[in-house]
Amino acid sequence: MIVLFRRFGVVLLLVGLAACQTLPSVNDRRLPNVVAIEDGSAARTAMNARVYDASIAMVTRRFYDRAYNGVDFGAEAASRRAEAVAQPDEAGFYRKLNETLRLLDDRHTVAVRPSVNRARAEANLTETRVFGFGIVTIVNPETQEQRHVLSTLRRDGPAAEAGVRIGWRIEAIDGEPFDPSVSYAGQPRLFRFVDHEGRAHELELEARALPREVGAAERRDDGVLVLRFASFDAASRDWMLGQLADARADPPRAVVVDLRGNIGGRIDATAAILGSFFSERIRFAYYNLGPVPRVARRTRSSSAPWTGPAAVLQSGMSGSAAEVFAAAFQENDRGPVVGQTSAGAVVGSVAYQLPDGGLLRVGVSEFRTGAGTVLEKVGVTPDVVITPTYEDLIRSRDVMLEAAVAAMLGVSSGADDANP
Repeated sequence: MIVLFRRFGVVLLLVGLAACQTLPSVNDRRLPNVVAIEDGSAARTAMNARVYDASIAMVTRRFYDRAYNGVDFGAEAASRRAEAVAQPDEAGFYRKLNETLRLLDDRHTVAVRPSVNRARAEANLTETRVFGFGIVTIVNPETQEQRHVLSTLRRDGPAAEAGVRIGWRIEAIDGEPFDPSVSYAGQPRLFRFVDHEGRAHELELEARALPREVGAAERRDDGVLVLRFASFDAASRDWMLGQLADARADPPRAVVVDLRGNIGGRIDATAAILGSFFSERIRFAYYNLGPVPRVARRTRSSSAPWTGPAAVLQSGMSGSAAEVFAAAFQENDRGPVVGQTSAGAVVGSVAYQLPDGGLLRVGVSEFRTGAGTVLEKVGVTPDVVITPTYEDLIRSRDVMLEAAVAAMLGVSSGADDANP
């Protein structure tokens, strides 16, 4: 997602639309209030109707594509209303509401049910109980066997303290097959891990309350600094600027910005982080917003930008602001973009608070790169295309990162051998 405005920015820039706006903008510094409603009740039906009508009205008014993807959106929404409103619970109602919104074929226009919206806000604003690792599910293309492999590890988490390592796979928890949809928090759990050599490790871990991990920094043995973060927001901006300030004090050999899986975020955070890689302000995006004419966005000035070697890593899950960031590197010859073609989900959006505590995000603006290129449904094609093989993944061989280092430093990565 690319979020265009927040709080006061909405009031100042959209004052001409204030009379039409029926839903408040989201305040990302406050937890949403979720309304408790009994399933199957008259109150549930009434709330469904209120949320559905407010959502459709806002989308109809604000959606950037006035042809609505060639769909008679008003008629379709009206014909689907009764079935959506009649849903007896939150999950069923939001499923039907999103079926209507998907007619627009825009991944930025979506409704988030209250319980999920609250959980996401809590994860960003408060401490949550975690084991301190992230996983990637790897599927064998021949047998369809799934392996759940640890891809990230928090140094301050229970797993790292117990000696768990990145690349281990989770085989079972409490003697049962691991289910990635289950949290397992709340009591000690017996994990069975298998390492790269096939050795089993049984360790008892208990989830612990930890604050959100904004980003992860690694200075490799070869002197390259790798900076990874999951979204462009105020916390990530401050973290990245702090990491780059430290880098200037103790310069690394090069910097890799790892945006694999980065979902995007705020345009002002994007401007600030990009600005820390350029000695001059550059134009990196254009957008249109209703009656507001085409607006250019430029990077923010940095008093001491990192001007040494740099590269961007991206995957097929890198979206929105992450794609704009990568495109700016390409268009300004700042450094290579390495990995897979990005998601192609680049539309300016605004988030609105729904009456039941849910969230409605609406794509309100076409977005273009600084050179005028449309990335929506196209994505950013990397300068160096690298797709890990199944063997690379199960051995935790990061061929994308090695290729990025090679592209910056002019050394052989061995990636060609891994990708015949």
